[in-house]
Amino acid sequence: MGLLMLTGCSSAPKLERIGVQVKELTSTTSGTMITLRFINPNNVPLVVPGSEHTLYLNGTLVGFIKNRKALGIPPLGTVTESIALFGDTAKSAGHFIADHPGSAAYTLESTLRLNWNDDIYNYKTSDQGHVTLNPTSVAP
Repeated sequence: MGLLMLTGCSSAPKLERIGVQVKELTSTTSGTMITLRFINPNNVPLVVPGSEHTLYLNGTLVGFIKNRKALGIPPLGTVTESIALFGDTAKSAGHFIADHPGSAAYTLESTLRLNWNDDIYNYKTSDQGHVTLNPTSVAP
């Protein structure tokens, strides 16, 4: 993996590629959730005050996701976070899950806000893979 630079001023740190993967999409009677795994291959802890993501399933734009919860990602570690989807993104994801139970190919484009030495930098990353889709299950 090559070193990537954060967008921002010239004092931005050089970091190994930070990853964000989609682990699961779940639709329930109370809403739709996405579970993301944040991956830090660096020898330093990362503080992420928030992140924004654009999700595509089977090549189709599903919508935009904002995570306002601050995350601390340990050195050489991962953090898994479940995020509730809202509005059109929740509707679109819920319909997709209902129509395609099982799994789907995903593309996730992410912008992480990183807190580094009292400055905030935008770090862009993307990932592709397959995600498990869990449709609403109703008890008989």
